[in-house]
Amino acid sequence: MNEKNENITDDSTDNYQKQVEDEDKEDNNNNSLDNVESESEFNDLFDNDEEKRGNLEDETLVEEDLPEMIAEEKAEKIIDKEDTEKDLRTIQKNLIEGALYAAGSPLDIEEIATKLEISKKFVEELITELAYEYLERSSALVIAQVGERYQMQLRPEYTESVSKFTKGGAIAEKYLRTLTIIALKQPILKSTVVKLRGTGAYEHVKYLLDNELITAEKKGRSSELMTTDKYADMFGLPKNREELKRTMISQLGLDNKKE
Repeated sequence: MNEKNENITDDSTDNYQKQVEDEDKEDNNNNSLDNVESESEFNDLFDNDEEKRGNLEDETLVEEDLPEMIAEEKAEKIIDKEDTEKDLRTIQKNLIEGALYAAGSPLDIEEIATKLEISKKFVEELITELAYEYLERSSALVIAQVGERYQMQLRPEYTESVSKFTKGGAIAEKYLRTLTIIALKQPILKSTVVKLRGTGAYEHVKYLLDNELITAEKKGRSSELMTTDKYADMFGLPKNREELKRTMISQLGLDNKKE
């Protein structure tokens, strides 16, 4: 019985103590408001409460939005990587274009790859892409394959018109016409060239020989004429004569029938 009374007394004491603590808290809150002497101080108290609630709301939002934020960040990284790869590809393609322009003569894949430090496979891919771009915009220049090499060169239909601007001096149209016949029909006798071009061809052949664009080899009473490596390099053509003829026929849009 005494033990029971003691338990009841303890419980009553605990309840009373809790009630006192609650009243103290309420008094403190009331005191805080009672101590406010100006509107600004009241606003400060209100703002502090709002800030606490805002922080809690922000934390909740961050937790809810975290997956979406991570996804957006990953997407941005992927886009940045793709842009970087595109920029690098463009730079490498421009370097190849510059190399072909600066060389002035055909370059092979291995030389381009070695000097620009790009893989041979990628050089081939970029040159193909570059050649297509030139064709697509109908440029006066083309990226032509010369045997196993590549060269930036003028379209054949523009050669005669712009030849006067070449560093070696103008090659007159009359010489170019005779030179084209020799290139397409080589080896060809001088007498045949004269029949096709008239007696002025004698002077044309002399000019072409003096400029080392053709060679002449004695053949009976006439001479057999053929183009030189200098001619091939000047016009970006293969040095192998059969390949040279096929390339010219293709570039000039001619068929392969003998006239």
